[in-house]
Amino acid sequence: MFKRVLLCYDGTEAGRRALRRGAELAVLLGAQVHVVSIVPTGVANAAVLAGAAGQACIVDEAADFRKLLNESIDWLKARGVIADGYLASGDYIDQIIAFSNRLSIDLIVLGHYPRPSGGPWWSGASRVSLAERVKCCIFVAVNSSDEPVAVSK
Repeated sequence: MFKRVLLCYDGTEAGRRALRRGAELAVLLGAQVHVVSIVPTGVANAAVLAGAAGQACIVDEAADFRKLLNESIDWLKARGVIADGYLASGDYIDQIIAFSNRLSIDLIVLGHYPRPSGGPWWSGASRVSLAERVKCCIFVAVNSSDEPVAVSK
């Protein structure tokens, strides 16, 4: 049924919840796991812009995303889940779609956190949702009232 799972991880509480739930599912299903961490558009460009202006950029947010990705892979391995990790940059929805197509994903697992402007983050500017653009199932990990939200390392 679900043999190839894509976990979307960004280090937030919602992302950790998705990682935790995705790991549980992967173990139960014996699925191959892929984790993608997406650097938002503009973050990776800070160092390039600073360099073009002749300045040094001491903040490397892309490295922070790489560290989060590596920690998520280590966390999964400690629980018996073998996973491949990918760092991408750009629009969240576009990158999730690209990875789900490229890796022939059966199930995407992501966290839920609404945007201040309304609606979930996986609804694009044109309000077309991720579910309408992918060829697989989507599992949205939401917090239940009886579960702790922190992932222990």
